Amino acid sequence: MDILPQVRKTIARFGMLRRGDVVVVGVSGGPDSVALLDVLCRLRDEYRLILHVAHLNHRLREEAAREAEFVRQFAASYGLPVTVEAADVPAYAKEQRLSIEVAARELRYRFFAHVLAAVGAARVALGHQADDQAETVLLNVLRGTGLAGLKGIPPVRGPYIRPLIEIRRAAVEAYCSFRRLKTCLDASNLQTIYHRNRIRRELLPLLERDYNPGVVAALCRLAAIAREEEELIAAEAARVYAQILTATETGVALKTKPLNVLPRALARRVVRRAYKEVAGIPYELDFLHTEEVLGLLHRGAGKEVTLPRGVRVVRTYEAIFFACGKESEVPDFSYLLNLPGTTFIPELSLMVEARLQAPGTDPAALRPEEALLDYDRLQLPLLLRRRRAGDIFHPFGYPAPVKLKNFLIDQKVPRYRRSLLPLVADGEGIVWVGGVRVSSRVAVTPETRRCLHLRLIPVAPPG
Repeated sequence: MDILPQVRKTIARFGMLRRGDVVVVGVSGGPDSVALLDVLCRLRDEYRLILHVAHLNHRLREEAAREAEFVRQFAASYGLPVTVEAADVPAYAKEQRLSIEVAARELRYRFFAHVLAAVGAARVALGHQADDQAETVLLNVLRGTGLAGLKGIPPVRGPYIRPLIEIRRAAVEAYCSFRRLKTCLDASNLQTIYHRNRIRRELLPLLERDYNPGVVAALCRLAAIAREEEELIAAEAARVYAQILTATETGVALKTKPLNVLPRALARRVVRRAYKEVAGIPYELDFLHTEEVLGLLHRGAGKEVTLPRGVRVVRTYEAIFFACGKESEVPDFSYLLNLPGTTFIPELSLMVEARLQAPGTDPAALRPEEALLDYDRLQLPLLLRRRRAGDIFHPFGYPAPVKLKNFLIDQKVPRYRRSLLPLVADGEGIVWVGGVRVSSRVAVTPETRRCLHLRLIPVAPPG
């Protein structure tokens, strides 16, 4: 059975790939990832793809080292470069007080993010298929999820794509036989000690046999419907958030009167957005903490709660104030900007999209996360980096260069956000403070012949 036609449709439906993309392919050695790599190799010429294989040895089983070697040889059989690393999942799980499954997932996605940045890729392709989607939705239902959990595994989120997401596991395995592809058997998938494996091997087969033969398709359809409706609610929450938000030097405040009359579903999203604004993009607020914050609406001024990542929420007479007393802790980073293309900054959970275009767009009409630069005034290459002590910047509209720190204070950028701003620099200095201002030196003028359009794209955890 050839799954290539269906994969081609899925890629087109969700806009997963563009011609010339550099793609990191996560390969564990199991049937799903082996089939994924084979399909992408067959699409390589059609999309002019540059593929790079990535494998993380979790050190959880005796055969893990053999699987890593299998992936090396499998990648070599296609003439592809491969990055293989190992992680001590049990030690990380113990240190962070996480389950083995959650710890493995966190380390795996951290690994993918750094490989993506290291090779300058635009995408990370993962082998999740339709049965994985159904299992995820069912698992979330059993945990008592909301609409966000019913979305299941997103086909596309940030740089992560899942070309097999509409294909059943049996079809993937049949494809491996059809193409005579060797695979590794993960013995842990046959055990029922993990919750997901019990759903895979016991609950879903029971539902399929005794209740609904099409249960997998039904759960996948539920995920698609929930995804569309969640996007609608999220857009409305973003609009409301902008209306009731007040930014300060050390945090953000939400006006209590409008927050108190919002439907509960919208109010939860507004609170989570405020938390994410202060704590940083990768961090999500769980249901219990969200309800604790909303409980402040019915308590007196001066009451407060403490949230993860050191965020304090204080009730004042007219607002609920989210405070973070210091700048967000972001490791130093420096990446060459792919031009044209996208560049991922794992430390900020941001992608930066860069493309050349003809003049004609009014820079004043751009959104804050966008910028237009005069391409011919740039001293290439361009670098993405974190701000550093002593940085000097000549903002557009200023008569002379100033210290970047003073400029950010002038612009009332809250202290906790300053290290979350990506800087784009060329051979002569900073050309864009992401989301704030371009440099006077490279600002678009009537004489500009070629423009560089930059856009910041937040990347949520891959889901």
